[in-house]
Amino acid sequence: MQNYLIRLQVQGESKMLIDGELEKVYTGDLLLYKPGDPYFISIGNQEDINDQNCICADFFLICTGAGIDEWWRSRSYAQRNCVPIDDALLNIWKQILYEKRRVKEEDPDVLDYLLRIFLRYIDRVLLDNKGNNEKKLFVTHRIKQYIERNATRSITLRDIADYTSLSVSRTTHLFKEAFGKTIIDYVNEVRIHIACERIRFSSMTLEQAAESAGFNSYSYFYRIFLKRMGVSPKQYQDKMDMIQTTRIR
Repeated sequence: MQNYLIRLQVQGESKMLIDGELEKVYTGDLLLYKPGDPYFISIGNQEDINDQNCICADFFLICTGAGIDEWWRSRSYAQRNCVPIDDALLNIWKQILYEKRRVKEEDPDVLDYLLRIFLRYIDRVLLDNKGNNEKKLFVTHRIKQYIERNATRSITLRDIADYTSLSVSRTTHLFKEAFGKTIIDYVNEVRIHIACERIRFSSMTLEQAAESAGFNSYSYFYRIFLKRMGVSPKQYQDKMDMIQTTRIR
């Protein structure tokens, strides 16, 4: 590998070579590879892929140049780092990807500035985390992973707390501290995302989509959907149907 590789596990899990050993990578793991580092990734097996609840997503950036050379030489970060996934980090990353994919020739100056902003943001996150308990960061991302895997079934705060071997109050506090939202908020966020996918790409009724996504009450699903999406489930379905019809034409 002739370039630097920065990879963030955004959802689910995978396996990657870390310091020469094949290890599981979880949501929130930031991997840093310099030129010459061995690289290998494995995303599940065939059984996992066939499981509708198996979701794996990542962001990666391959970069080169004097700026990244200088940054890397002056840092001593581990190959695996645990970071909170927030909109600020993802938005910078998306902007870099957008600039690289523009139809017109990419502007190297803009990309250089964006990369420097991105690297400084990584500095801020990792340096801030040095004062935190590493185990605490690991636990909060494990909670997130557990929710993503089990959102479609009935889960309680006690289930999640038992998974972390912590009390309910400690589990909820750590999650809110790490991600700025409650566990219930995140469970609903994941379930709404699943429901939207099933409304768009299946023949399920709205009630069936809600139930299959983990909502036991359609009225509750309706309120949460309206709050998060800004439209009712029926309005969303009609909008998606209209978009699909337009594409077919």
